[in-house]
Amino acid sequence: MIKCTVLKNGLKILTKASKANDIVAVGVLLRMGSRYETDEQAGLSDLTQHLLLKGTESRTAEALAVQMDSEGIRLSASAGKDYGAVALLTTSEHLGKGLELLFDVLKHARFPEDKVVQEKEMVLRRIKARRDHLLSRAMDQLVETYYQRHPYHKPILGYPETVERFDRARIVDFYRTHFVPNNMLFSAVGNFDDQALIGQIKTKWGNAPLRPLPSFPEAALPVRDAPEAAFEERDNHAAWIAIGYDAPALGHPDYAAMTVLDAILGGSMSSRLFAELRDKRSLAYQVGSHYAVHPDASLYAMYIGTSEERFADARDGVLNEVEKLRSEPVLAEELRTAKTYLKGTFVMGQERNAAQATLMAAYEFLGLGYPFIEEYPKRIERVTREDVLRVARTYFSGPYTLGAVRPRIKNAQNLQENGVSEGT
Repeated sequence: MIKCTVLKNGLKILTKASKANDIVAVGVLLRMGSRYETDEQAGLSDLTQHLLLKGTESRTAEALAVQMDSEGIRLSASAGKDYGAVALLTTSEHLGKGLELLFDVLKHARFPEDKVVQEKEMVLRRIKARRDHLLSRAMDQLVETYYQRHPYHKPILGYPETVERFDRARIVDFYRTHFVPNNMLFSAVGNFDDQALIGQIKTKWGNAPLRPLPSFPEAALPVRDAPEAAFEERDNHAAWIAIGYDAPALGHPDYAAMTVLDAILGGSMSSRLFAELRDKRSLAYQVGSHYAVHPDASLYAMYIGTSEERFADARDGVLNEVEKLRSEPVLAEELRTAKTYLKGTFVMGQERNAAQATLMAAYEFLGLGYPFIEEYPKRIERVTREDVLRVARTYFSGPYTLGAVRPRIKNAQNLQENGVSEGT
């Protein structure tokens, strides 16, 4: 049973005590990430999180690592589009020490100058590696073109020019602004005493003052009346295509039906895209889909890797599968298989305490409420064939957006002849 405790300063704590094993997972979510960054801040959340474990006022990075290793403690930090996360994983025996280290990095991270320089260099290498990865680049082209000025257009890692400008002072200011109780949510799952854990968090954070949070960038999607595309030429032999449509936001009544649609269309090895374009027609090196769901502006994306000679066939093949979903209900067996797959992967994904702690915190943090962890399988089960058809017609009837990486052999006229005008 999940328990929700709210401290006087507004800090929310979710706990689920369980003696199923001796592992304890504690997660902290913070309102940060691409959605809340300005263009000038692109990548600042990610860089800050990567530096969080590089030393505190009382522990060097090396001392922190030694203590974690010697006491069976794992700490990690990450940032995404909608939030940042700091995670603790340990045993009930070492929970006290683990919380001590967690609180230390949350309150007293030092961000040494030499570590800032090193981490910036690593981030710049990761940005280059992502741009060199053709599928990732095609997907980024799609995201940038689809979202345009909406904050989600920014990559989590940021841009080389923004990362290069970040200095220690700016990182410290960002840390002090965002790591405050009114911008955080704690969650814990595992073998612990509820009241003792809540008491420890309350002792450290219960009297922490609230601080004004920065205003967030405005978020509005562009209005489209025709398909848009962005192409990039590379010295390679393969072509990668990513096609996207509007999709329901997290919490929207159509969310569950779109999730089922995704499993049928491209979200599994038995999906239509895989069976038709890869197995039957041999158009694809790789094919699939990704439902990038967010609290407001979500994107449904399909991707395919093919040869340049079959670019148009591959693109049209994806669009034809979309049209089939709009034209007639899915088969009853497809629906049953998709539901079984989704409910099974959802349950198996929660086998570990860390996954449970993250999921219930994310649902609460993003506005669905932590009880959604129990509600989700029920909503999947209620989806009908008519729901899938309705959702396909609702979201796949508007103009699509396309991002592509192609061999350096086509000129602009040839690109336009392949179906859509070049958007960048």
